[in-house]
This record gives sequence, structure tokens and C-alpha cells, in this order.
Amino acid sequence: MKISDLSINRPIMMTMFLLVTILFGIIAYFNLKLDLMPDVDIPYVTVQTVYPGAGPQEIETQVTKKIEDAVSSVSQIKSITSYSLEGASIVVIEFELNKNIDIANQEVKDNIDGILSNLPTDIKKPIIKKIDFGAQPVIDIVLSGNKSPIELYEIAEKKLKDRFSQIKGVGNVNIVGGQQREIRVELDNRVVYQNVISLPQLNQMLTAENIDIPGGQIQKESQEYSSRVKGKFNSIDEMKKLQIQTLFGPKELGKIANVKDDGKEVRIRSTYINNITKQKDENVVFLSLIKASDGNTVDLAKSVYELLPQLKQELPKGINLEVITDKSKFIQASVDDTLGNIAMGIVLTALVLLFFLHDLRSTIIVALSMPFSIISTFLLMELSGFSINVMSLMGLSTSIGTLVANSIVVLENIFRHKDLGHSRKEAAAKGTSEVFVAVIASTMTNIVVFVPIANMSSLIGQFFREFALTVTYATIFSIIVSFTLTPMLAALILPERDTKKHKIGEWLEKMFKSWENTYKKMLAVVIKNRVNSAITIAVSIVLFFFSLFIASKLSFEFMPSLDEGMINVQVELPQGYNLEETANLLTETEKRITSHKEVKHVLTQIGKISDLDQGTNIALMKIELVPAEQRSISTKEMVNNYMQELSTIPNALFRITSVQSAGSSGESPISFFLKGFDNSKLEEIKQDLFVRLKNIPGLINLNTSSRSGKPEITLIPDREKLASAGLTVYDLAMTLRASMEGLTTTKYSENGEEYDIRVTLKDESVDSPEKIGNLTVVSRLGKFKMNQLAAVNFTEGYSRILHRDKAKTIQFTGDVAAGFALGDITNSIKAEIENTKMPNGYTVKWSGAAEMMGQAMLDMGFAFMLAFILTFMLLAAILESISQPLMILGTIPLALIGVFAAMYITGINFSVMAMLSIVMLIGIVVNNAILILDYTNSIIKQGKSVKEALLEAAPTKLKPILMSTIAIILGMAPMALGIGSAGKEFRQPIGVVSAGGLFVSGILTMYVIPAIFELVHREKKSVKKVIEVNNEK
Repeated sequence: MKISDLSINRPIMMTMFLLVTILFGIIAYFNLKLDLMPDVDIPYVTVQTVYPGAGPQEIETQVTKKIEDAVSSVSQIKSITSYSLEGASIVVIEFELNKNIDIANQEVKDNIDGILSNLPTDIKKPIIKKIDFGAQPVIDIVLSGNKSPIELYEIAEKKLKDRFSQIKGVGNVNIVGGQQREIRVELDNRVVYQNVISLPQLNQMLTAENIDIPGGQIQKESQEYSSRVKGKFNSIDEMKKLQIQTLFGPKELGKIANVKDDGKEVRIRSTYINNITKQKDENVVFLSLIKASDGNTVDLAKSVYELLPQLKQELPKGINLEVITDKSKFIQASVDDTLGNIAMGIVLTALVLLFFLHDLRSTIIVALSMPFSIISTFLLMELSGFSINVMSLMGLSTSIGTLVANSIVVLENIFRHKDLGHSRKEAAAKGTSEVFVAVIASTMTNIVVFVPIANMSSLIGQFFREFALTVTYATIFSIIVSFTLTPMLAALILPERDTKKHKIGEWLEKMFKSWENTYKKMLAVVIKNRVNSAITIAVSIVLFFFSLFIASKLSFEFMPSLDEGMINVQVELPQGYNLEETANLLTETEKRITSHKEVKHVLTQIGKISDLDQGTNIALMKIELVPAEQRSISTKEMVNNYMQELSTIPNALFRITSVQSAGSSGESPISFFLKGFDNSKLEEIKQDLFVRLKNIPGLINLNTSSRSGKPEITLIPDREKLASAGLTVYDLAMTLRASMEGLTTTKYSENGEEYDIRVTLKDESVDSPEKIGNLTVVSRLGKFKMNQLAAVNFTEGYSRILHRDKAKTIQFTGDVAAGFALGDITNSIKAEIENTKMPNGYTVKWSGAAEMMGQAMLDMGFAFMLAFILTFMLLAAILESISQPLMILGTIPLALIGVFAAMYITGINFSVMAMLSIVMLIGIVVNNAILILDYTNSIIKQGKSVKEALLEAAPTKLKPILMSTIAIILGMAPMALGIGSAGKEFRQPIGVVSAGGLFVSGILTMYVIPAIFELVHREKKSVKKVIEVNNEK
């Protein structure tokens, strides 16, 4: 028994089956996590090694190169990028997408463990970790109040961090600002010289005195005792009274050193400006909540807001805690707007059905397919591990019209059988059975086009996988509805006999009939003879080539830019600026930024932009704008305004970008590496290329990784003098480090917490480069000045050294201005690179969005061809014909005419979103041709000629074709019109491309496909001859 017959004969059983599916779909919906975009797994592993006090060149030779050599033997490496910085080495290993990240992480760890003995002994153990792109900051909180920076940091670290970390979905909490507590033991260089005591020796003494050591167990009769030496300092005063051995006998530490409970040197500061209240606070601590990869952003934010009132009550009086950035709001707004588009599409589609069917019962029968298919899809989404995000919801949104298309075809055929005199039950059974092949064929074409997309192994394949499979799931459920719910309800609620139509219904039927008659007359002219058919086909070909000309005028970009209302301003000042000088210059920058009413607040972080960019001369300003509906200017336009306004500030280099959470790898849109062998030659090529590139229109924030480093004091040891003094290079280096950075090998314990004890010189002892030579170095043979043992040179070193795949490299980065497209800028850059003379062995390697765009276009082009081939093979198998599938696929160029025209008119750039829509159209636009040819073949088999069959089949199918086409277009209309502010930039290209392609192909298909069919079957043939011809083909 067919499933449709089962539904008609056992409606209650089928109803229960459908209700169970809906029930589990509803449950699944509430179990799905909410996010902006699908999770994308990119296998990256980083190796971070801290080498205190070492310069970039020393880091490069002694650490970075050794790590590069060690990890390069790991399999499936795509690229190795390394950064040798001041005091740190960072090596980033990117693997092929099919590499298991856990295995990669372990292999890297094993290789690093094998070379630890070859690395400098005073480095900190390398930290090896996976990069989780799903672990992003989602909530930013500012802590401020009438406490010192040390107290604020203590509150953030000891009270708030743990509480926020306990929230489900929080992976980490970063703290920026404030000041960490430490115990400082500061000596004057003259005291060191007079008492003949070195800082390393003093540090060793403190370490030896500040210790608790267990002594073991003793047994006395039946009692066991444990023994312990408790030598830890109990107070700062106790430390001050500690007796220190000097050349002149023991002295109290407090007599020869300034022992104070203080804070670590501040290298990073943060300030906060509330532009609504016009208040600025320079004493703030910034807490950033990082989402775990499997966390639910929206639920996490709700938990934070629930916890905040309780935390505020527990905090000391005068302390403020405020959420300033909440990315869950944009995510929720994007999801809500997309759900709104879905709801609006359902309503518009239902109105189309009511217009064409002009019967409430018929409309209900077809319209029910939409909520059933959508709700049921949530079940398969949960089983597949998907989330509710913009991409998966767009998959549902684009499916709305197609969900009813099958039910429309089935119901229309049921009505036709009712008109032939069958009972509603017979009509339901025969009508459904008759269009089974056509419905399956049209539905399978919708599905097969998404198979290549869902199975792409590339990054873009991961990104679109949820979209493709969500559409597939919804389409599968639409088939189930078409052969179960639709015939079942038709057999139950359609009138047994035709009732008298109301006046509006009669008027609409007359109008539809007049459309059919008009169309039939026009079609008769088109297929009157071979010449007319050929002219029709020729006109469509001319239109197609004209559309290709229009397509050549379109700009290319990787992903549309979302208007998230977030701007980052990176500021770089000349080397030598300290925190105070940097802060003073930023005051003018802040004034210009906050002069715009669109600005909600500004959070400034002085001293650090990222792990790779740290220094007292740089800063990061995070600007949040008011919601998009409250401003008349886009985020990108604000960026352009700031570019002009801040460019007049002297001595400052600004990089201003809009924050993009989706479709971004974290790199700049424009990013490429200039690789070679010699630093000076690379610098020469860089200068030439930079001059060429900076004049490209639309290219902004052009920057390179190569820049002059800060002044460096280099000590060249005199080994003979060191040996005579009883010293080694290590002694010299440790004295220098202790004098500059200080030594921290022991800790002060208080209330269960530990704080560094730092032994160093007073600032005035090393407040100028000239005093370095006068530092005291102590040995068993006496005391010496630093300049007696080593030559003190003043040089300029590198601020960072970059390698790409172990080669010396300079990275170029840039952004795209509003009104320009990434593809156009990239092509202009490539043209300039080709015109730049480079010696052999010097190459350019692209990365970032430009690289991903090129790869994505290749992937989507391959997916298009594969979808085309699969659709042809499917149609050939179902229709048992080679010629007719080719005719049907002729609708695809017709759709492209509408696609390119719609994109040109609306100003939509060619992107992977547009490409996705074009691939999707392959499975949709062929459906109209399938309906026409399927019914035409049925009529031919009844003995009629080709022309007679076309003139009967095409007008008969006009109404269902119009219904399904208009339903799909209006279902996508909310996306095409950009309804809803949050995330519309992603939705609009899909809506415009789909609507444009469907509209034009819907019109041209009604004429071009019959013309091709008539031209292939030139003269009228009998049924037998037609069948023979088809079989021969």
C-alpha cells in the first residue's frame, strides 16, 4: 500500500505519527543552543614560549627556529607562522582541515618535549594549546570605584573571576587593567657597591629563608609525630628584620633595602568613557568573559545578568560593576529578525495560496505543510548537532516557498480529478499517485544540489554545511507532507461536491482562465513553426550573454560585512612613548571619537592590542555604537569618518576597523606574506611595494609587520676580564636582569594567597641608559662596574621577527573601505605585485579573507558543476531520457539572467552567499520545466501531437507554476528587502539572488522550454513514433 493510500484510509494513525514528529521537533527546538554562526573547526595549534629579558633576535635564534624545526615533521601541516617578540616566541601551526586537532596537538607536544633540553635553561616551559575559534569574548564587564588599582584587581581576581567562571558556558575570564600586588625589595646601586652584595645573591638568600620543609615522621610509643620547619615569612615586618650577610657583617634587610608592599610595574592600563552620561573613568578593571566552544551565548548572558545583582550587593560600597558589551544582544536580534523573516514569509505564502485557491480549506491544507516541515526539521537539526544560528535559520527561510510547492502540485491535481467527477477520496488517491514521479523528481533536484555543499571539506563547506542540510531536512519533510498530510486532509475536508463559488472566487477563476487563454495564444505563436521557436531560443541566448556582460560589472567580496555596531581603533605611537605620554595623546583621540552621538561608550586599553602587539606606545580603543535602528549611519561609514578625522593627529598611526564576528578568520581582509632570505632585501622590496599599494583607492589601514624596534642597549662581554674577576657571562646577565626586571623566585603568603617577592634596584639607579655601565657586579674576588667587564653599545633592534614556513617574512595587512569590494582591491594589489621586481626566491603568499575568497569561489564553482551534473543524472534516471533533462537544465541559464540583473540593480556584490543562492537555484528553477514536460509526455502517450500536447499541458500547469513560483519569491521577499536590521547583510544576497532568478526563469521557462521541446520534436508524430524516437535517444 502506498503511503498516500495509507494516509487516506487510516487518517487517525497518520495524524498520530505526524503529531509525534511535531512534538519531538518542539522539544528539540528548546534543546538547540543559540549562536550567531555555525561552529567552524580550523585545526590550529600554538606554541608560546616566554624567555624573560630576551630580545627578538635572541628569541629567533635560540627558541623560535628550534621549535619550527621540531614541529615541521608533524604530518598534514598547511603552514607555520612564527613571531619572535620581546621576551616571547609564538609559533602558530595551521593544519589541513581533515587533521584531527587533538592528535595534532599531541604530536606537537611530543616533538616539543624532545627538544626542551636544547632550549635555554631560563625559559619558561612552552605552552602548547589548540586555538578554539568558537571561544570568543561575549560579555565585557567594567569594574570601577573608589579603590586603588591594586584593590580593584584583587576584587576582580579573587572575588569576581571565580564567580563568573562558574557560569555554564564560560570557558575563561580575562582581566585587563588594575595593578597586581607584589612585595618589592629595592636596593640602591650605591648600597650594593658599598656592601658588596649582589642582587642574585640577595634573591637566593630570601629564597633560602622563606621556606617551609617537612622533616619526616617520628614514632614514640603508640603516637606518631610529623616534623616540619616553618620558615615562611609571616609579615612584611619580619622580612625587614631578616639578617643579611654583607662584607661588613649581618645587616637587617630593611636597613639596606626598601621593602614595601606594592604593585607590579604597570604595563597595561584601561580607561572607560560612557558617552551617554559623558563620564570618563581612568581607574577601571576590565573583565572579558570568553565563551567555551560548546557554550550557549544567549544563555550565558542571561546567567550573567542574573548573577550581577547578587555580586553588586557583595562588593564593597562605592564599587561599580557594569556590563558594557554584550554580543548576545546582536545574536538574539539576528535570530529574532531571521525568525521574523520566516514568519513573514509563511504569512505571505499563505496569502498567495488563498489568492490562487480562493478557498480557506484548500489554503489550510497546503499552508500546514510549512509549520510541520519547519518544526520537524528541528528534530534532525538536534540529532545532527546543529545550533539555531543565522545560517541554519536562513536555510529554513529559503525553504518556505519550496515547502508548499509539492503540496500545491498534489492538491492542484486532486482538484483536477474532482472536476472529472471523482469523489474526494478517489481524487485524493488518484491525484496524488499521478504526480508522484513529478513531485519526487522536483524534490530530489532540490536535495541533490545541496549534497556537494554539505560535503565540501573546505572551510566554506563547514560554514555552509548547516544551511545545506537544514534545507535538505526541511525538503524531505515537505515530501512526507505532500504524500501524507495533503491527501489525507483533501479526502477529509474538501467538499464532496463542488459548492457554489462566491463572487470573488468566480471572478478570480475567470481571471486565471483569461491568463491561461492569453498564455496559450502567445505560446501557440512561439511554437507555430521552427523559425518562431528558434527566434525564442535565440532571444533567450542573447539575454543570457547580455547578463554575463552585466555580471562582469559586479564586484567580488568574500562575505558581506555585518553591521554589529562595534569598531576597533588600534593606535601606534613612535617608539619610546611611555604609558603616560600615550594616554595624553589619546585624550585628543577620545574627544574626536566621542563627538559623535552614535557612540555609546569607549573602552581604551593602553599597552596591549593583542598577544603579538604589546608596548607602552600602543593602545586599543573598543568603540560600541548605539543599535542600528537608532542611528542613520552604518558602522563602515563611521569607520570612514574616523579615518578622516583621526588622520590629522600627529605622531600617531591608526588602524580603524569594524568588528566582524561572522565570516572572519581573525586576520585582516587583505593579508599576504612577502617571503625571502635576506632581511635588507625584503625591506627594500617592502618599501617599493608599500609606496605602490598605498595609492590604491579603497585600500585602507595598509600596514606591515616590519617596523623599527625600540632602542636597545647591548652588552658585549669581555671574557678575559670576566675570568679575571671570577665571573661568567651568566653572572653578568643575571645581574643585568635583576637590576632591570628584577628576580622573583620566591613568594610571600598571606590568607592562602601568594604574591611575588621581587628583588631589584630602585628606579633612580637605572633611570637612564648611561647608568647601565655603572651597575655593580659582585664576585668572590670583589666588586666591579658593568662597563669594566663588558662593552655597552646602543643599537636599534627589531620589535618583532616574522617567519612564514621557516622563511624570513614581512606581512602586509589592510582593510577595505566602505563602498569598495574585497575582490576589486585584491586584483589591484595583485597587479601591483606583478609590476614589482623581485629576485629569484622572493615570493608572495596570500592569506586572510582574500585567500579564503579565492578558495571559496573555486569550491562553489565546483559545487555548481557537481550539482548540475547530479541534477542531470537524477532527471535522466527518473525520466528515462537524455534529451529531456538537457532541456530542463536549460532553465538554469535563464535563471542566471535574472540573478545578474537583480544583483546589478540592487547593488549586491558577488560573494559566497550569492554563489550559494545560485547553486540552490539549480534545484528550484528546474521544477517548472519538470511539471510541463512530465504532463506533456503524459498527453503525448494518449495519442496527441507534440504541439497539441504542449498547448494543453503548459496552460494547464500555468496556475500551479505561478502559485509555487510566487510563493517561493514572496517567501524570500523579507530577506530580499532586508527586513530586520541585525544580520540582514547575510540574508539579503540570498533573497535577491533567489527572487531575481526565480522571477525571470519563471517567465522565460514558460516559453523557452516548449520552444526547445517543439524544435527537438519537429513534426507532429504519432504516439508510437514519439516513443520510438525517445527510446532511440
